Amino acid sequence: MTFCSLISLNVQNKSIRSFLVYFNIFSSIGYAIGTLNMLPSARLYPSSIALLVYALSILILSSRMHLNIVNNMNKKLYDQWKFLYQVIDLNPNYIYAQDENGRYLLMNQSYAQLMGKDIRYMIGKTDDDINKDSIKETPFAHQEIDSHKLGKFSIIEESITAATGEERWVQTVKVPIHINESSALLAVSTDITERKQYEDEIKFQANHDALTGLPNRRMFNEDLTNLLEKAKINGSEIAIVFLDLDRFKYINDTLGHNFGDCLLIEVSRRIERLLKQSYQSAQVYRLGGDEFTILLPRSTSKDCEGLAKRLLKLFVEGFLIDNNEYFITPSIGISIYPKDGDDANTLIKNADTAMYYVKEREKNNYQLFTSEMQHHFYRKMMIEKHLRTALENDEFELYYQPILDLKTNKLIGMESLIRWNNHILGQVRPDEFISIAEETGMIIPIGQWILKTAVKQSVSWQKEGTEPFRISINVSVKQLLDPMFVEHVKTIIENANIDPSNIILEITESIAMYAESMIEKLNRLKALGISLSMDDFGTGYSSLSYLNKYPLDSLKIDKSFVMGMHRDDENKAIVKTIIAIAKQLDLKVIAEGVEGFEEWHFLKEIDCDYAQGYYFSRPLPADDFKENWLKELN
Repeated sequence: MTFCSLISLNVQNKSIRSFLVYFNIFSSIGYAIGTLNMLPSARLYPSSIALLVYALSILILSSRMHLNIVNNMNKKLYDQWKFLYQVIDLNPNYIYAQDENGRYLLMNQSYAQLMGKDIRYMIGKTDDDINKDSIKETPFAHQEIDSHKLGKFSIIEESITAATGEERWVQTVKVPIHINESSALLAVSTDITERKQYEDEIKFQANHDALTGLPNRRMFNEDLTNLLEKAKINGSEIAIVFLDLDRFKYINDTLGHNFGDCLLIEVSRRIERLLKQSYQSAQVYRLGGDEFTILLPRSTSKDCEGLAKRLLKLFVEGFLIDNNEYFITPSIGISIYPKDGDDANTLIKNADTAMYYVKEREKNNYQLFTSEMQHHFYRKMMIEKHLRTALENDEFELYYQPILDLKTNKLIGMESLIRWNNHILGQVRPDEFISIAEETGMIIPIGQWILKTAVKQSVSWQKEGTEPFRISINVSVKQLLDPMFVEHVKTIIENANIDPSNIILEITESIAMYAESMIEKLNRLKALGISLSMDDFGTGYSSLSYLNKYPLDSLKIDKSFVMGMHRDDENKAIVKTIIAIAKQLDLKVIAEGVEGFEEWHFLKEIDCDYAQGYYFSRPLPADDFKENWLKELN
């Protein structure tokens, strides 16, 4: 027995060791009681008592050992349960479970905080129960537990409003579980707000212009397609308004891209304000560069014209940039579904056509698309095509129009004017092809040809014995912007061996956009010995402050003021004013467009220096000009 006790004391398991120790004790007691059977008078009663002690000891010790094992197991289960809840509570995801009636069975701390409630308050309640006691609804208040769907696994993304009022995006995984033979739904919601914000930002960048924040071309095409589908069902009209800024490229090139960007931002803000105030169903887009588009659902031609007029008024006031005021005007083209097309591409093309129709003519105006414009732009396309080979095919010719001194009625010079005769297009007017030549850059080689040809013709006549006289040559702004222009002029003068004082370059008022840089270039031209004249004065953008800085020799009054001047007192006043300004600046004045005696007489009376026009002669080919004018001059 002693040996057994010693062995029992060395058992590592506490419960078993305790069982063996106490069992040995009780066994010793039972054994001691059993020895009483040796007494005859005991009649074996001690054996019964010993057996009872053995049985009770085994029962008590077994029960005690079982109780310890159960307690240990319960303690381990409690520790595991506690650890599990700690893990769930520490999990940033929103975890909860609801039975088939929508009652909460469990939840973690993150979910309780999201709901703005205490866990103990929410367990056993449904969202409806909680909302009855609360001013605000729980984030998932509108979720319904469908008992038929409890057996289905699902993943959903949804927007919720937390108890704090903050909007959050979550991705919820719902897993069916079974508890005590009943069904429940375990949900784990992950906060994906940052991911959604990033996705929204990427989507916004893909569909919006980075500079102005306006929807871009991609969004425009998508919205137009959707609107057309609805319009076809509803039988309604849709208007597309194209808006392009006049001469924006010149401004951008002169003042810099940063300035151009600021101007585009200000333009977009003005348009947005107008639409928010008066056309809330309309949306403005920036297609790129200086092109803006407006979609106007359920709109008639009258509605579109009203919007176009209000858009034009937006540009009457200047744009304040860096504390300086700048002015710019728009050209607006409009097409309407279904009158001008029944698909997006046709409507876009026609609105674009109408806009360019305005831009080619008066600018700062609007135009609804008409079918006649298609013919116009087809001809323009053909002109551009044949213009590229016109120099090679020797299709250009210079005509010359005399310029007379109004005091002496004598010829003092002539203006060279280009004419184009194409074997397919026939005679093409300068006002048709010059603008296209400028757009395509063809004006540079064409301008060089004009300058060479005019100078060569003048020298040829002088060699034939004609006394030297001045020849005026029109120069495009695009030519003046060419870095090599001054060198080209110098080379032509030197090669022709002509007196540069007999050459007059006629420039337009649009050089005012390049004031400072242009003054330097004009001074270099003057240094060559040639004269400079400002053509079409009064119709452009000249500033009087810059006019005084330009190294000019003369001004040419635009024919729109001279023609019919005797019937219009307003034009008379303009002509008088221009002459007065010129005299103050010590400039000569040339009036073009003199078509009758009345104009000639009036110009002579108000001390105009020179004149040209049909009253004296139409522009003539070189041979005719020589025959009709130079012989008389000789």
